[in-house]
Amino acid sequence: MILITTLALIVLAVVGKKSGWFGDDIGHKVACTPVEKHTIMETVTANGKVQPETEVKISPDVSGEIIELNIKEGEQVEEGDFLLKIKPDIYESNLDRAEAALNSAKPNLANACA
Repeated sequence: MILITTLALIVLAVVGKKSGWFGDDIGHKVACTPVEKHTIMETVTANGKVQPETEVKISPDVSGEIIELNIKEGEQVEEGDFLLKIKPDIYESNLDRAEAALNSAKPNLANACA
């Protein structure tokens, strides 16, 4: 008899708990706000490298000290535009040496042909 009573109480406790007859009431909290129109801002952070559509590499035919610069950084240029002036001292001395070498080679050529 005790066994039957105990078993009946266990069944009653399980059914009562599931039906909500006793125990804590499980509730859900809900927040309500009025409808408003606003802008949704979404920010995305990403790592990477920016590649230009067209890459232009500029290199000089000659090197030297720049004494006059006629353009500004970021300015658009066309082919044939005058960009800068290089100090001519080095090139003038190279020209003088080349002319001296030519003048000394001319007599040698005349002697070889005679």
